[in-house]
Amino acid sequence: MSVMVNLKSTNEGILKNFLDSFFEKDSKIDNDVIEWINTYKEPLQAIDMITAVIDNIEKYDIQLMICMDRDYFVDVDQNNVNNIIKFMLYRFYKQGK
Repeated sequence: MSVMVNLKSTNEGILKNFLDSFFEKDSKIDNDVIEWINTYKEPLQAIDMITAVIDNIEKYDIQLMICMDRDYFVDVDQNNVNNIIKFMLYRFYKQGK
């Protein structure tokens, strides 16, 4: 099972700056990119990205959406991030799986 993370910004340079900081190296995306999508085969890696975006939401103006089921995207924000992460941990890492 995979998780798709979709980052959007209306301002050029925001996604590049955030991704450069997150990866601690040049993300190799152009400065004018306003949407970035990555599919994580390991959902725990998606959680790292999700928490980094939310933790830096005041510094970077980024809209965050995730997709765990085909064609169903969920907006992630400061109000629902904890519940979404709990759901992901239960869904992908519950005992006995």
